Amino acid sequence: MKVLYRILFLVALGVASGRVSEIRASIDFSNFHTPTQMDNELTNLATTHASIAQIFTIGNSVEGRPIRGLKISNNVAIDDATKGDVVFIALQHAREWIAAEMALYLAEYLVTHYSTDPNLQACMNNLQIWIIPVANPDGYVYTASDPSRRFWRKNRRNNGDGTFGVDINRNFSYQWGLASGSSGVTADETYRGPSAFSEPEAYHFRDFIQARHNPRFLVSYHSAAEVILRSWRYVDAPAPGETTLGFVQQDMINRIAAVHGQVYGTSIGYNSSGSTLDYFWGEMRMIALTPELRGPSFDPPPAQIIPNNEENLPAAISLIKDAGCRTLWIKDYSADTGAEPSAVWLGDHWSHAFWTSPDIWTDTDPPVAGSTTVLHVRVHNDGPVTMHASIVRAYYTDPRVSLEFPNPDSVLIGEQTTDLVLGDSTLNFSWHVPSGTNIWGEHHWCVGAVVSHPDDKPLTTQIQRTSNIGGHNFQTVDAEAATKLFVGVTNFLSLPAEVVVRVDPKSLPPGWRVELPPLAERRKLSRKALLLHVQNNVLEPGENLAQPVRIIIPPNVPRGFVADIDISGVLLPLVPGERVPVGNGYTFRVTTRK
Repeated sequence: MKVLYRILFLVALGVASGRVSEIRASIDFSNFHTPTQMDNELTNLATTHASIAQIFTIGNSVEGRPIRGLKISNNVAIDDATKGDVVFIALQHAREWIAAEMALYLAEYLVTHYSTDPNLQACMNNLQIWIIPVANPDGYVYTASDPSRRFWRKNRRNNGDGTFGVDINRNFSYQWGLASGSSGVTADETYRGPSAFSEPEAYHFRDFIQARHNPRFLVSYHSAAEVILRSWRYVDAPAPGETTLGFVQQDMINRIAAVHGQVYGTSIGYNSSGSTLDYFWGEMRMIALTPELRGPSFDPPPAQIIPNNEENLPAAISLIKDAGCRTLWIKDYSADTGAEPSAVWLGDHWSHAFWTSPDIWTDTDPPVAGSTTVLHVRVHNDGPVTMHASIVRAYYTDPRVSLEFPNPDSVLIGEQTTDLVLGDSTLNFSWHVPSGTNIWGEHHWCVGAVVSHPDDKPLTTQIQRTSNIGGHNFQTVDAEAATKLFVGVTNFLSLPAEVVVRVDPKSLPPGWRVELPPLAERRKLSRKALLLHVQNNVLEPGENLAQPVRIIIPPNVPRGFVADIDISGVLLPLVPGERVPVGNGYTFRVTTRK
């Protein structure tokens, strides 16, 4: 029989608001659920909240069990491309039962509070929330079937040599196969499998995420180290977007500590290659975090379940609010409304030139090479309150199609901590403009601004995918028509990618043409590239490319005529199925010879 009980706990939906919310739970969390009970509870949530919840399945496990989850949305019956997608997953490792309890607890909280918490409801209405409590159903059943199997970790793959199991969280392709925290020995607990994505529990989850229209974040619950993990996991080195990742990580730690005083750490003391976190950050720049929940072992006392769930709930709710509700934002272009994403790839160009933010400008236009100018950054606050102690950072970097802020090559112009009042606030930074050229030999720089607050955090480093980041191209010297320019590209993905560079014809004055001359050396396309009908250059991981651009003008154009020409570009990874584009664009200010 289910036990009806009350739990009183602090729900930090704002900045440690101190407001106490009384939860009337119908699911009994006084003990660990069996696999059958877990399935039944998930089904009951969908049945009793059918208007906003339904069961979904991403595929079957290696032994044929369905990998089930609960989708929560105010139009749950359709896959709504206009909404953001947020994903919670648990129990990749079979023995970490408390992780599944947290995912189930979150699911119940969301469906029961949707109608009673208008602030939460407003954010949820902009999202599709996908919660998978058990990512490793075979391992879960195996650990629950006999006490002697309680600490089994892997799935139940028959390795064909008398051993069983692959570590699902070492089976993703990003830096798969390294010795850092994974093993090629089948009997080891961290056995990574015979190849990346050899396991259905891994490749079904990959395909599920890649099929989402607008992925915002992933939380993967594990236990029992009491830390919050982020990328990189395969190496002890900063990941691109280190500042953003660290800010979100620390905010989760603060929210957890505010409930019961449990202080989570930031390091687990070992690496793990081929991990879920690194794959989704490395390939998609989708922020992915792993809360390692309470211990002190993989078999904690059942009395730890409720306080563990209570203290992790506010961090999860905060991420949902970040993804679903906008407060602070920077325009990407004049007509930008703050929607995420602000632009989409239409196959041959971006829908909007999101690298031309009107909220980023300098006193002198164009800025003078080698001078010091004032850089202005305008931030909008839609309320309802002043956002105290907000952090605004400004960077500059070489332009490239695969641009992000911050990135490993960007230079910090300045950082300010300020109170952002309702409406608009303009911050001023002193910028020493580079005197020379960028790595492509041009007088062209990209400036990015990032605004962060514990109640409104960027969840990616890509400009168009978050309203917390704005970018603006600056040229210290106008390019001359009929000269050769370059569009730079760097492949930061872990797999080869096709480079697509296109000129927006709407930005060309009448009679103007743009040519993209072929590279002097174009390597022969691989069999995979041919099968994917690749038509353009392919970059290997870490490679740079400088695509020449030649602007041709008609002879009757007067000298001194100025035009702004938009050039779009993306990386398309060489993968089967949907090839998710990553990139942005340039605006060249071109002047006819005087």
